[in-house]
Amino acid sequence: MSLDFIRNTTTASDASVEPRSIFRHKDSSLPSRSAASEVATVVNCECCGLAEECTRSYVARVRSGFCGRWVCGLCSEAVAEELRRHVVKEEALRAHMEVCRRFSKVAANPAVALVGTMVEILRRESNKKL
Repeated sequence: MSLDFIRNTTTASDASVEPRSIFRHKDSSLPSRSAASEVATVVNCECCGLAEECTRSYVARVRSGFCGRWVCGLCSEAVAEELRRHVVKEEALRAHMEVCRRFSKVAANPAVALVGTMVEILRRESNKKL
């Protein structure tokens, strides 16, 4: 079979079809040029200290959702998990920030963190006996 057979089977309506282009169906969820040109700044998470590059509008949206504090994606999920226990957002954020603060002490100096934990355990045990 030759290629002439395929060429002869095309109809006149096929010739009017526009060639497909990847740009023909632009995704409306993509940011506009003005949003894309917004300057990104480095912001540190107020819970864990993670630094991320974000646009100012994104930082403002996150801060509006977390009591004026900028929280990274991982910490925001942890706060959301705390919220499932039926606490207010401020309390959930405060609890997660405390966990992060304690964890950062352990990472900075494990020996001091171990001594601090032992002191806490001894205090709890002595309070139980009273």
